[in-house]
Amino acid sequence: MSPLLRGREELSRGALLVLLLPGALEELPDREPLEALLRAPGAVAVEPARVSYGALARLPPASARSVARRQARRMRLPGTPRVVAALHPLQVPLALALLEQWPAAELWYGAPAGAAGVPRERELDAAARERAAATLILPVSGPLWTRMESLGIESGRLGSERLSS
Repeated sequence: MSPLLRGREELSRGALLVLLLPGALEELPDREPLEALLRAPGAVAVEPARVSYGALARLPPASARSVARRQARRMRLPGTPRVVAALHPLQVPLALALLEQWPAAELWYGAPAGAAGVPRERELDAAARERAAATLILPVSGPLWTRMESLGIESGRLGSERLSS
């Protein structure tokens, strides 16, 4: 089963920031900065699939990539991803699969230093840090909002809707 898309189904086919959530939004302990980011009209959240990120990490890397690619293909997004944001090393296979599907998108990676525990997580963390175009730090500050708007993603900040026109 593909991951659950949260909110923004009513969007036109505009540019998107796709935020991969580590769990259900309501269950996350520090969800306020995530909710602030998700108030942007061009942001959507994707909750984990039934096959958890941890279960994917226990698969051999080739199998995990295959499952992640299948999940990415089945995902029905309400626009065109310009940013895929991952918050944990275990989300990297899905993030990379989405980037394969949407090569014009860029990766924003926001795992805190030290989040990678086991060797597989450290491997994924290193790959994400190497590939990331930006570091996602919550709460999102001016430079990231500006970067988001420069990619045509409507942030909801005054004037952002004109940048993508």
